[in-house]
Amino acid sequence: MSDMTPAAAGAQEIAFSKQALKALGEVPGLRCGALSPLVRIAPPDAPSDRVGLIGALSALTGQWTWAAPALLDPRLTVAMLFGDGDTSAIGQYLWPDADALGPGFRATVAADAVRLAGPLSGDEVLLSCLDLAALDGVAEAEPLRMSFSLEQFWATLALLDAYRILLLRRRLSRQGGYPAGVSAAGLAESWKAGLALPDPGWSVSLFALLRPDLVPAGFEARVAGVVDAMDGAGLLTKLAGEPGDPLGDVYILSEGLDQLCKAVLTGIVHVGLAVERLRAENEIELTTIGGWRTSGGFWLADLSAIPLGGSGEVVVSLLGPSYFTRLIEGALRGATRATAASVTPGVPFEMATPYSRDELVAALHLNAPAADTAAPAEPASAPSDAPVPTQTAEPVAPAPPAPMWTPSHAVPSGGLTAWASPDPESKSVQLAAGLPLALVERLGDWAHVSASNGWSGWVDGRRLG
Repeated sequence: MSDMTPAAAGAQEIAFSKQALKALGEVPGLRCGALSPLVRIAPPDAPSDRVGLIGALSALTGQWTWAAPALLDPRLTVAMLFGDGDTSAIGQYLWPDADALGPGFRATVAADAVRLAGPLSGDEVLLSCLDLAALDGVAEAEPLRMSFSLEQFWATLALLDAYRILLLRRRLSRQGGYPAGVSAAGLAESWKAGLALPDPGWSVSLFALLRPDLVPAGFEARVAGVVDAMDGAGLLTKLAGEPGDPLGDVYILSEGLDQLCKAVLTGIVHVGLAVERLRAENEIELTTIGGWRTSGGFWLADLSAIPLGGSGEVVVSLLGPSYFTRLIEGALRGATRATAASVTPGVPFEMATPYSRDELVAALHLNAPAADTAAPAEPASAPSDAPVPTQTAEPVAPAPPAPMWTPSHAVPSGGLTAWASPDPESKSVQLAAGLPLALVERLGDWAHVSASNGWSGWVDGRRLG
């Protein structure tokens, strides 16, 4: 199974080891966003590599500084799947904002690392998707629609895979024609294989990868019963098996299903697209489209209207390449056309995020174990408009040492710049909002503060309250 990499001028690749990423879990209060691929990765048993993560983050410059918020808290994710049963391609793309106005990155989860490639624009990913769909080999088609309940749809996917298995067996035995029907045993076999051996080149696997929340539990034992009910709906005909017949019951497909099966098994390529947008906390917009590319058109099922873990009707439509292009373009771009018009060319992308490179580096430094003596990475410079405290009074004598560190303040909303000494020209780092601090002494407008791990620095005391 390969990764899809859109060609992009100046595209680069970096890797975060899983040991390095494990250090994020040691930062109090730091949580990955709901769409982050990291929430589905188990941390390694090996010790975390905090120093390695600080080094990797500190090396990010230019548009690559947005790789950290895109990985930890993406507001837009796009997953593309293509497969024909022999070869498969999967691509996952992340953006820090919901409208893909910022730089995007392709994420690949390997055995020991998470790799990011980019930066990429939304248009580059769209062109990659259309290129993989190979539109030139698809004829325009008269629209056709078939409707299923959600369970009927999953059963139909099992039917398609079982039918395909039978067809492959006929070809191996040098038999012509198409299978007359599908057995109940074949249905259970194709369903079980589709979940146990995920491959987007097979129908059950494709949609289970696209919408795992909709996969019905225990369906292997129930799929034959669902197909029995489809007999009454006129979608197929059930022929009861004879006693002792190893095939058992056999299902003869109706004209519509038979047309679908024969169409998707001729030069078949499975296609899938899942787009998730996080507009507000716990408000995820989900677009899920999957189906089959054939020489006679695209047979596509849109599951977008079915809520997470819910149920509903699934419509399978036959579409030509022109409509397919508009459908995919709309799913990927969403509302970005209107907002993109307000973006000034040449102006760097900006947005507020608590997952910036500088804030993550500062948090990793502040929460480092006391025994961690590694030299910190070069911190970011203080912003030019940062308030510069003035030194107008003699230092206040520090309080006698306390038996244990006790916080007296917290970094205010919006974060806080900290300097190595009470001098605005000294090295600085950005402290994350909410970080607990203890006041050590004051020097005019300056405040000397410390953290629980022994780190100390100077901040604008006027912002501590």
